[in-house]
Order: sequence, then C-alpha cells, then structure tokens
Amino acid sequence: MSDKTLENERREYFRVKNWMIINQDIIDNIEDIPQFDDLTTINSPRITLLQELTKLENENQAYLTSLTEKQSQLGNYLLNLNKKVELLTHFVIQSLNTNQDDLTEVDISGGGIRYRTNELYPVDQLMKIEIVLVPECIGIVAYARVVDSRAIDNGQHETALIFVKLKETDRDAIIRHVFKVQSKQLRMHKKNNSNNQQN
Repeated sequence: MSDKTLENERREYFRVKNWMIINQDIIDNIEDIPQFDDLTTINSPRITLLQELTKLENENQAYLTSLTEKQSQLGNYLLNLNKKVELLTHFVIQSLNTNQDDLTEVDISGGGIRYRTNELYPVDQLMKIEIVLVPECIGIVAYARVVDSRAIDNGQHETALIFVKLKETDRDAIIRHVFKVQSKQLRMHKKNNSNNQQN
C-alpha cells in the first residue's frame, strides 16, 4: 500500500459531525476550476477577509516564536494584539448576517464533506464550496465533486462530495478542526459517563 493511499485513508478515517457555515456554487466544466495561485481571487468578501486574517495570525505566531526572553515585553504586546485581532474576527463573522440559521450540520474530513442541500445533484457534478470553520472562524475554499446525492425528508437531500482541489494548508486546518471537535466530544462523553456513575 502506497504512502498516498495511507494518507487518503487517514483523512477519511478522521471525520466529525459539526455545525459550520457553508455555501456552494455549481461548476460546469473542470476547466472552470482555477489554478492554485488564483484560488483566492474570486471568493466572497467574508472568505477573503477570513483568509487574510488567518494569514496575519500565522505570521504573528512565527514572529512570536523567534523572540528572545529579552524581547518578552514585545512578545506580550504582540500576544495582546493577536488576541484583539481574534476578537475582531469573531465580531466580523457575527456581523456579516450570520445567525443560527446560517449554520449547517456537516460530516467533514480532510478528504470530503457531506451535508444537507435543497437540491438533488447528479453524481460527478463539480462544485465550488466555501466553508467557515466554527468556532475557529477560518475561511476555506474547496473545489469538489458530488459522489452521492439522495432525497431524505422535507424536500431535503443528503449530498456527499470529495475534494478535487484544496490547498494543503486548508486541508490541514480541516484536520485540526476535526481533531479539536473529536477531543471536545470525547471529554464531554467521559464527563457524562462519570456523572452517570456517580448518580
């Protein structure tokens, strides 16, 4: 079994259900998918803003790790500044017409995503997907292909897609999100079991 196959299986194994913001657009031809260098040129304002803020935060973290102890005051300042940017990011997300109705329950991994849609899509339909990971407020753009779409209830359909083009940094962000949610769910499960045993 090749290293690539093992990596793909790892990405598919680690998946989680969670609520996040998601938008999709149909793509007619594979030629309409841009090159990696152009992936951020045609995004929504919300995604563009979040990606710029994430880039700044990553750069700030790199600067912080290079500071010496003598520069601790500067480090503390940058930490506070980074926290301020993080708080502003959450405020911006909440102010961009985001409410509970904007959140969609998804089943996501580093290899693909499954969620409810209002339409039934044909297998192999190409789509552009914009995702906002919650609560991290990380904006991700992926190009995906429908592998399954079926009617369920109340005019809703369950649609599964695999990512056909996704930046590795965005894939890593999804995998970190999955691990974070899984860890939180595991802690909650252990806590509930502990409470039940005490009762």
